[in-house]
Amino acid sequence: MSRDEQEAGVKQVYGEIASAYEALFPALHRYEERVERFLAAVVTPGARVLDVGCGPGLHTRGLDAAVDVVGTDLSEEMLALARSARPGGAWQVHSYHQPVPADWGRFSVALAVGCLDFCDDLPRVLKHLADALEPGGRLLFTVLERRPGLEGHEAPSARIQTAGPEVTLHLYSFEETARAVTAAGLLPRAYAHAPGWVQLTEQRTMWFGWWEVERR
Repeated sequence: MSRDEQEAGVKQVYGEIASAYEALFPALHRYEERVERFLAAVVTPGARVLDVGCGPGLHTRGLDAAVDVVGTDLSEEMLALARSARPGGAWQVHSYHQPVPADWGRFSVALAVGCLDFCDDLPRVLKHLADALEPGGRLLFTVLERRPGLEGHEAPSARIQTAGPEVTLHLYSFEETARAVTAAGLLPRAYAHAPGWVQLTEQRTMWFGWWEVERR
């Protein structure tokens, strides 16, 4: 499956579930308030926040109005929901496999939570996100972590059939992710192996590597 085919499939899947996504969110995710704690610790008045793979903007819609939020997603339907919830934000169709446009400026904080599951080139994508951060800027991101002996997490990729197109999940080992972080010029600050989303068809929790990093 080519990258263009993969992104077209992801766009279709999330466009189709956009209207029900917020109702599904508690069942799909159990993030243990990790995102909220991160944002509370690093977002200051006047901060600029980049929300990559933002979906309907659930993580950033409640930030203070003085915070400048830019959200990206492949799905126009998801972005319409984000725009409705936070009209003051800037919501853009953009693939994280491409550099963040320079005319968007630099950001003090970035999120890429639950979206890099479809990333086929983690070093490249982390470099794009690092380039979008100010020096000292903070990023919280997740990857599906490959771990021997953990069901559903042993292989570097897995194809899943949705109600629509088939899409491919990409899983990275701790060591692969650590190398990608270092190569991107990012400094690890915190890491956890913790629950991500629940695969509803098999009732299997998919586990993330949660990484909090800082641009050098």
